[in-house]
Amino acid sequence: MEAKKAAVSAGSRRTFDSAYGFSFSIAVGLLLFIAGLLISLTLGGTGGMGLIFGIPLLTAGLILPLFMMRDLFKTSEIQEPCPNCGHTIKTSDATLQLRCPGCQKVIDVREEKLFLAQP
Repeated sequence: MEAKKAAVSAGSRRTFDSAYGFSFSIAVGLLLFIAGLLISLTLGGTGGMGLIFGIPLLTAGLILPLFMMRDLFKTSEIQEPCPNCGHTIKTSDATLQLRCPGCQKVIDVREEKLFLAQP
């Protein structure tokens, strides 16, 4: 009984998935941008030292979120046979549902695999 409770509590922990990654990258970019802006405005007057440190932080704040989220922007192409008739279907993994051109059945796309839709 105790082993089941431990297994359930260990399995229910949240992981660092794409939603958290998106939020984290936006937060890091925003912090870097604000830090660069503050350094540029406060120390960048006459000495120029603020601009040397502030401009790279501003740039990093704009570029780093795009670099951290590069995996979220890619899609892969799927080419598999229809689970009903075997006709080859070519689509992207961004598609959720489609109709087979061979048998006209509705096909679900999940985890880069094709499944016959449940009525």
